[in-house]
Amino acid sequence: MRSQKGFSLIPIIIVIVILLIFGVLFLKPLGNRSSTNEYFDNPLSSKQVLCPDPFIFQLPINIDKATSVLYPGQIRGGDYKAHGGFRFDNSLPSEITVTVPYDAQVIAGARYPADTGEIQYTFDFAHPCGIRYRFGHLLTLTPKFQAIAEKFPLPKGLDSRTTEVYPPVEVKQGEVIATAVGLTKGGSDFGGVNAFVDWGVYDYRQKNESSKDPAWAAEHTSETYQYAVCWFDWIPPADKANVLALPSSDGQSGKTSDYCK
Repeated sequence: MRSQKGFSLIPIIIVIVILLIFGVLFLKPLGNRSSTNEYFDNPLSSKQVLCPDPFIFQLPINIDKATSVLYPGQIRGGDYKAHGGFRFDNSLPSEITVTVPYDAQVIAGARYPADTGEIQYTFDFAHPCGIRYRFGHLLTLTPKFQAIAEKFPLPKGLDSRTTEVYPPVEVKQGEVIATAVGLTKGGSDFGGVNAFVDWGVYDYRQKNESSKDPAWAAEHTSETYQYAVCWFDWIPPADKANVLALPSSDGQSGKTSDYCK
């Protein structure tokens, strides 16, 4: 009797090859999928446009009410801060208004309780050319921004991690973001008044000058540190002169800054 022939592997090999080709052509690894909001994960998205030259911000606050300025790119309170900001020690928090300094999209934000129990708000803004900016320690929001903030999780403790805003919300220069900043319960150092706001600007088209120093870059690995800029150079000359004339808000680092030279 003739022995039975063995089972052929050729059909199996053909099926495997077809499946591999299908996988390469039609399936993408999860890590390559784009976010629902391009600017949230990728500041230089496929929709990037050329930046206006020069790119000039309108000051988001009334400089006449500012009593001191925080320099971006310095150590404050034991931590490195890429953002700057303003203090308003002669004003109540409700006497300070923050406006949109440049047309952009709101792409992220946060809300969280401060030690006093008051809710603080943060918003991240993106311009399609690769420029971002952030405001922090906003206290009372206008209805448009309050509606956005209501969708952010409210942690029980101090947790300022941001949440994506989708779809992103278009805003125009001059729009009012907040009608009060800081805290109504201030520390004794400021006579019970604690009106202040944080403002940081980040240029994702290229890393900043400080990051070109390998030693500095090794100690400041956060992307916000390496893309932050001195926004003093991004405002009208008259406003820059007024900002530079203000004393520093920080008694530790003063006017020392890695970004502002």
